[in-house]
Amino acid sequence: MNKAKKIIKEQGIKTPDKKAEKAEAKSRKNLILIIVGILAVLGGVFVVCFTQLRPRPILTVEGPAANGETTTNTVYYTDSVYDIYQMESMYNNYGMDWDTQQGNGTLSESSKTQIMNLLKQREVLVMQAEKDGVTLDDAEKSEVDKSVKDAMEQIEKLPKSVKGLSESDVRDSIEKQKLADKEKKKIIDGFDIDDAKLTAEVNKADFRQYTLQYYTISKEDESSKEETKPLKDEATLKKAKADLQELQKKAKTASDFTKLLTDKDNDGKDDNTGISYSTQNLLESDKEFADEATRAIIKKMNNDQISDVLETDKAYYVFKMINNNDPAAYDSEVKNKISAEEDSQYQKYYDETLSKQYKFKVTGYWKERVTIGGITA
Repeated sequence: MNKAKKIIKEQGIKTPDKKAEKAEAKSRKNLILIIVGILAVLGGVFVVCFTQLRPRPILTVEGPAANGETTTNTVYYTDSVYDIYQMESMYNNYGMDWDTQQGNGTLSESSKTQIMNLLKQREVLVMQAEKDGVTLDDAEKSEVDKSVKDAMEQIEKLPKSVKGLSESDVRDSIEKQKLADKEKKKIIDGFDIDDAKLTAEVNKADFRQYTLQYYTISKEDESSKEETKPLKDEATLKKAKADLQELQKKAKTASDFTKLLTDKDNDGKDDNTGISYSTQNLLESDKEFADEATRAIIKKMNNDQISDVLETDKAYYVFKMINNNDPAAYDSEVKNKISAEEDSQYQKYYDETLSKQYKFKVTGYWKERVTIGGITA
């Protein structure tokens, strides 16, 4: 034993320090606890981030593929946000209350149903397009580019950034809708719709359009917010008519009928006289514009003719006839009639045939977590 101690001493080997070993072990233990703690925190952050940022499926659509097998498409929450934005913008512009009762629910609830129906139908049409080999051509892709540009200009004015309204998200939505619309047109083109018969059902005489430009000044006291009353002041009425007569003289020789007023404050009226400029597409069947006697005079005017000052109970007018037989209203009515028939037949086909080929599953996230009315506002 003494020999061993002597060797240790000669070689400079120290006897183990029990205190130092204990402190080192404690230090290692603390380090391990710190590392475990950091990993736990990082794990929690990862879970939170993944929960918040992971794609949220809201709808799955299962249907036939081109190879005869079955395919399934998944629609995510971000795929719906541009549609939500459009819906919310429309109703917010009208100052609508989202809690207003509409049918069996609120405006918010009915809007949510409309959006989901749109998403289902769009996905079906996209899947049909893929099945039929329908794609967008270069011209259609250019139209998508323009639509995306216009949309982003409006979205950038929003008071907050919204996930699902990035340029790539908006492009995906617009592009998908464009493809769905193309497939829908392909389906409609396969229907047996008699355009000539529908055209013949529109009475051309009723939709004869008189396209007008005109100046006017009111004969009513518009200062009251509750109701308008006739002006009693004869001097004011006399001046109003004289001002319009003077303008009528200028209009007869002016190269541009539309630019005879000075309106620096952009209130729609001449800064000095209060005379305003406007346009009107007067239909043969119209009973509301001006009064019957004035409408009769208008309908006898030639193209480019400027009327004398005409007077009704409510206002003085000077008219310029742009086109006394404009086909625009008739053509529009024919187009609307044909479109209505196309949409009617398409919706019947979709409800009774096409949608029956697909299975839809709406997720709990959409049902329980999404409330329309304040997502993009």
